[in-house]
Amino acid sequence: MHQKLHQSLAILFIAALAGVANAQEKAAFLEPFSADEIEAYGIRVSDKPSRELPGYRPLKRMLVLGTPPAIAAVLREAAPDVEFVAMNGFPESGFPPGQYEAVVGGNSTRGAFLAAEGAAWIHAYSAGVDKLVAIDWIAKQQPIVTTSSGTAATAIAEHAITLMMMHARQTHRFRDSQLASRWDRGASGNDPWQVGGKTMLVLGLGSIGTQIAQRADALGMRVIAVRNSRREGPEYIDYVGLSDEMLGLAAQADVVVNALPLTPVTQGVIDRDFFKAMKPTAIIINIGRGGTINTRDLMDAMNDNEIAGAGLDVTDPEPLPADHPLWSMPDVIITPHVAGRGMSYELRIRLLIENIRRYQAGEPLLNPIDIEKGY
Repeated sequence: MHQKLHQSLAILFIAALAGVANAQEKAAFLEPFSADEIEAYGIRVSDKPSRELPGYRPLKRMLVLGTPPAIAAVLREAAPDVEFVAMNGFPESGFPPGQYEAVVGGNSTRGAFLAAEGAAWIHAYSAGVDKLVAIDWIAKQQPIVTTSSGTAATAIAEHAITLMMMHARQTHRFRDSQLASRWDRGASGNDPWQVGGKTMLVLGLGSIGTQIAQRADALGMRVIAVRNSRREGPEYIDYVGLSDEMLGLAAQADVVVNALPLTPVTQGVIDRDFFKAMKPTAIIINIGRGGTINTRDLMDAMNDNEIAGAGLDVTDPEPLPADHPLWSMPDVIITPHVAGRGMSYELRIRLLIENIRRYQAGEPLLNPIDIEKGY
């Protein structure tokens, strides 16, 4: 499923970038990231120069998966001293280990990364790397790993707000009536409500969580948040708590948005105790990772009217089997892990090029991750 999704994205990518031929279009991809952009997109900057990181060695050959010819040409122009082995798509095998200093691919390109053992640097097109860091050689050898975090944050944030607004206006219920050709003004299971004046709790204040909080504030909501590292947050967030405050903050929220990464610590962290702490009128939105929510506990909470609804772009299991009871729950809205669709591919490639430049120059990289923490 994930491989097919990545292949579909690659096809869309080709169509979107087919015209990248003239100097002006190439220049857009080669535009360096400014400090303002790094801040605006929530992109993290390493606190160490890349040349000082364990295992660093300069790039000679770089395997780049999911890359159409037009972008491969831009990469070669950006770094003429590097041999780019570019493949359009995400094949799962055929890469002899030890042949590349760096590999670029998606979080789910497991087969390719299994075969790329010995690479010094891995750059993920995705923001999450839960599947990558679970690969044995990556966990043991601890290569440098960076992500594309921030490049899809706007699209994902808009999707989260969309799921919230569907619940607020009960559009999923009225859509059901439309499909049945019924003019039923009383079709909503719950009364529609206004988001202005309500409280949103954002779990995880990375680039995605921050963009969601910003949009909720613009809609007149009070925004509170939980993060693992520190209490600081943007001025539009009313309060930032630490992870041990989750249950207390859940009790204040009308809308909970889960933007947590999947790590050993966050696996199933949103459980029955969390749902019991929520208001019975509150909803939960998940655009993070499906495994951070205990699905059985979510269904029990819905069946026992402990919460009012859920909007899920990610699920556990994923893909969700056709006979899974989540599909038929009337106040659960499900989208098939598509929140990042519509993101800026230009931004994603610019980030990759900027990281290649920084890596070769020995400068601090963008969006480094801690393999042991998983984010």
